[in-house]
Amino acid sequence: MFALPNIEIREAIGVEGFALVSLHDERLRGLANQHAEFKSYLGRFTTEFGNAIHPSILLCRSDAPKRYRSVEAIAAFRDAVAMAFIPRGWAHALRFENNRGVRYSDYFNVYPWMVDAQYEGIVAQTLDMRGWHVVEALSPQATPGLTPRSFDAGDLDVPLIAALLARWKTCFAADVPDTKDVQLFRSLNMANAAARMPAGADVTSYDIGRSVALWASAFEILAPSDSEAFKKVYALLERNTWNYTPCNEQKYRVYGRDQTLRGLPVWLFGAINAARNDYLHGNPLTPDRLVVAPGKRPLSLYAAPLYRMALAAFIDLKHEQAAPKPDDLSAYMAFRQDQFAFGRYQGDIEIALGTILHTEQEYRQLRQQRVDEARRRSRHIALPSDIE
Repeated sequence: MFALPNIEIREAIGVEGFALVSLHDERLRGLANQHAEFKSYLGRFTTEFGNAIHPSILLCRSDAPKRYRSVEAIAAFRDAVAMAFIPRGWAHALRFENNRGVRYSDYFNVYPWMVDAQYEGIVAQTLDMRGWHVVEALSPQATPGLTPRSFDAGDLDVPLIAALLARWKTCFAADVPDTKDVQLFRSLNMANAAARMPAGADVTSYDIGRSVALWASAFEILAPSDSEAFKKVYALLERNTWNYTPCNEQKYRVYGRDQTLRGLPVWLFGAINAARNDYLHGNPLTPDRLVVAPGKRPLSLYAAPLYRMALAAFIDLKHEQAAPKPDDLSAYMAFRQDQFAFGRYQGDIEIALGTILHTEQEYRQLRQQRVDEARRRSRHIALPSDIE
């Protein structure tokens, strides 16, 4: 259906009848071996400097529901996959200062040209043009300013993507989708726009402010209201079970007239909402308007991880497996391992949100203290005097 030139997905992501795959996928290789023009197309992608790259491809099976082929369904699938990567990428950047993950939705841009249904040439249709050409004349490239990357399941929020694609399948297999599903994919589409790089080499604080405003709208689509929509978002975030102490402590005075003390995630969205209002309503702005206390961190870095938790609340993302009896030790241990694996995705998000309480230097010192303590414990050997 489309090529995504900026990212190579090593392991297929999909549902029955529709998937995002790499060039090594057997289904894609089968098509390429049958159609020389398609095989040539797949091998022509490069960076702007001519280095070969391996795009990912969206495949739709011929007997899949017809709505899977609609642009709305394809974009919704792309948006769901993007939001299963991007909040996790930002969480790792904040928690570990690790920037290898996907943090911008530009990585999921679709390339406008694709081989036609008869495998005879290439076609493109955008809001600006419609065209047909020959494969041999095409020099497809990744998006300038991005470094094409390869990713596997370790970079993916596995519980979230499973739940989102289940909703995608229900939504686009139905003739009349459920209102809640439409709401979900409208929000994901707004989030995909918010998650784009705000600008290129010409980025300004205005661009960052626009991005924050789009994030606020993505939240509000999940919790619509006739007035003071931020209150509905507050309630949505509070539906989650927050486990990390800085996130579950009710000690923050948040945006709004109600001065009841709330949790850190609610305070964060209040700050996002207030910044959006300042930018869109033309209020006077200081140069550091998007840098927030107490950690003096850019507010924009926290929107995507917080949005992941709004999604989790909206779709009621929970560990559903029933616990076996403890006397069945092997089954019980397997359950506990699965429960831990499920929970660590939210754990990364919560700890990342908590970094806003510390400056970068303070947080590095805290991390180093924890590393040193862990090393000290691992090296400790009990001596006879330590044993009673």
